[in-house]
Amino acid sequence: MKILDTIIEPMENITFSFRHYRLWWLTLLITIFFDYITTLSFVTKFGANAEANYIIRWLILNIGLYYGLLIGKLLQLLSVFVFISLHQRLGGIFLLLVVILNCWAIVMNSMPFA
Repeated sequence: MKILDTIIEPMENITFSFRHYRLWWLTLLITIFFDYITTLSFVTKFGANAEANYIIRWLILNIGLYYGLLIGKLLQLLSVFVFISLHQRLGGIFLLLVVILNCWAIVMNSMPFA
């Protein structure tokens, strides 16, 4: 594939990422799971309108709690795959960023409202 006169090989980039950032991928999957569980608990307790992410809120309201949230997490995983397929070296940084965002979401979902 060629974007802006740069040849990009998506499968090679994804393979590189799986080989070199195996621990980050595992951490990402774990944080996605915990974010799913804590968001499920949070939305069950306070309702979908308390969800700050507009896309997740829309998916929950239109598809249902379990499937909407699952589709939202799968979209997050898809975005990681797409970004990593574009560049080898930035993949680790992007994985780290998404893991940090998921950890922040887990903490925010676990905090009770005052």
